[in-house]
Amino acid sequence: MAKGDTRLYLQPEAYGLFEGFDRTLTYEDFDEYQKWMSKKLETSKAVLLGAFMGSGKTATTLHAFWKLWTEGKVKKALIIAPLNVAKDTWPDEIMVWDFARELQYAVIVGDEETRLRALEEEAELFIINRENLKWLYQLKGHMWFKQFDILIYDEASRLKGADKKTRKGRPRKDGTVKPRSRSEFGYTAQVRRAIPRVWELSGTPSSNGLIDLWGPGYILDFGKRLGTSLTAFRERWFQYDQYKRTWNPFMHSEGEIMAILKDIMFVLREEDYIKLPPLKVYDRFVNMEPRHMAKYREFQRTLALEEYDVEAVNKGVLSNKLLQFSNGSIYSDADMDDPDWTPTTPPKANHIHDRKLEELGSIFEEANGAPVLIAYTFKFDVHAIKKKYPWVRVYGETPNDLKDWNQGKLKAMILHPASAGHGLNFQHGSNIAVWYGLNWSLELYQQFNKRLHRRGQKGESVKLYRILTRDTHDEWVAETLENKAATQDQIVEYVRVSMSQIREDM
Repeated sequence: MAKGDTRLYLQPEAYGLFEGFDRTLTYEDFDEYQKWMSKKLETSKAVLLGAFMGSGKTATTLHAFWKLWTEGKVKKALIIAPLNVAKDTWPDEIMVWDFARELQYAVIVGDEETRLRALEEEAELFIINRENLKWLYQLKGHMWFKQFDILIYDEASRLKGADKKTRKGRPRKDGTVKPRSRSEFGYTAQVRRAIPRVWELSGTPSSNGLIDLWGPGYILDFGKRLGTSLTAFRERWFQYDQYKRTWNPFMHSEGEIMAILKDIMFVLREEDYIKLPPLKVYDRFVNMEPRHMAKYREFQRTLALEEYDVEAVNKGVLSNKLLQFSNGSIYSDADMDDPDWTPTTPPKANHIHDRKLEELGSIFEEANGAPVLIAYTFKFDVHAIKKKYPWVRVYGETPNDLKDWNQGKLKAMILHPASAGHGLNFQHGSNIAVWYGLNWSLELYQQFNKRLHRRGQKGESVKLYRILTRDTHDEWVAETLENKAATQDQIVEYVRVSMSQIREDM
């Protein structure tokens, strides 16, 4: 990508001030804690930096690389990031900081022709979305990655799966089974072996608790601290609950694991460094009609809805189906994944009720014209919202969605938290967000919540509405997410970096 790219920069310090890049930001614009973050990366061969969303991880990482580069200690970095972060956030940051503008970069996303063209660039920074890493490895092989001095993995929580190979597939019609192959994590591990230095960045380092830490830890030190096997890690520090199918840590595990990681893992908590307007959560409960609640209870009890051709084969499937029912529709078993679906075409789902849709309308009315950012879980929700409120923009419809939102041109925008959860700034467009339907992921939950609640938010508060169907799985999910958040907070206390420590180090 050429250095002359002048897309509107949407980060907190620059938005509305440096349009057209009349002036770039400098190291002196860093806060004290950001200077510490840059120094910590610069002096680390392997580190997991967990810092709050909106803390400036991208800018400080660029500065740390630039510093080493100007000193002749490094030449090239490979950056692996979520798709939209790779495509937009990293290039935007490079364009606004004076030190980063000295660096050439190539973004390896898009169709194959575009990716191949990017690989031909003479650049210091090669930025790729994680889904394309397998393609790149198979194209170039292990030795190609030896040209890089630093591997930067943006959003290390994505490493939590930690399976080196793909899972065993279901038998084909002819009885054969697709052989296991190297997984996304497995390719990352292979690439890491070729690159001497690794910096992992994350806003949610342990969203599911201690069990998440083996994957990021392995990429840092090849198992020196937590062991070379995920199985051995589990067996050493966890007990398996065969009824809930979960791994639960022993009483001593938390202290032991965090003591082992304290020299390579550092976490900065938001409340220690910046003051934001309060995040106010409002639960908006809706009630299904008695006839729908009766069907819900029957489905919960029997795991089947014959009139909709729906059957839950296990409790995991049932949980997902109950959330669908709570939202207002349900997929039949045959129509769960529709490859031809678009936001303007009806999904193949059975409609049940519109209670959440009606409640969303009430929130629009209360917003009184102020823009509303909406998170959805199921595709049928997008179609229902667009049909009733056609002026709602679906994130990804146009190349200008983020720009239009932040300039206040939209009344509402709907997005899936997985597509716009990491590193994207929506806080300039509004202070009102809505969860139309929750899911089980604490990472997605917290990432979406921080799209508006971050530096640059001008509202007196951020209003977060959760539309919940009363006496359904919705309430259980909401409670579970709060419990997971408390567990994560407890874990990061062991590696929390205080302002006094930062001042001492600087």
